[in-house]
Amino acid sequence: MTRTRHEHSLRNQDIGQAYMIMLDVYDQCREHQMSDSAILTAINAANPWGQGELWPQKAWSIALKEFCRDYNLPLPAYARHRPRPRTN
Repeated sequence: MTRTRHEHSLRNQDIGQAYMIMLDVYDQCREHQMSDSAILTAINAANPWGQGELWPQKAWSIALKEFCRDYNLPLPAYARHRPRPRTN
């Protein structure tokens, strides 16, 4: 995992790496006084794994949910939990 100036206790290397990327982007955006929606756009653009690989993308989604909660950013609709339909 790349070292940054931020230190957090993280449970998984991929989730931790994603969270640190988001935190660096967040700090840069706050320096430029960007809106919450612009910050989320910049965070999504910083995803190094794209949409291709399943586990890294899942790690990114988990980190995004935690990051939005920790920094009071609105959770994008695509990242919200959608309950699976019950099958009997």
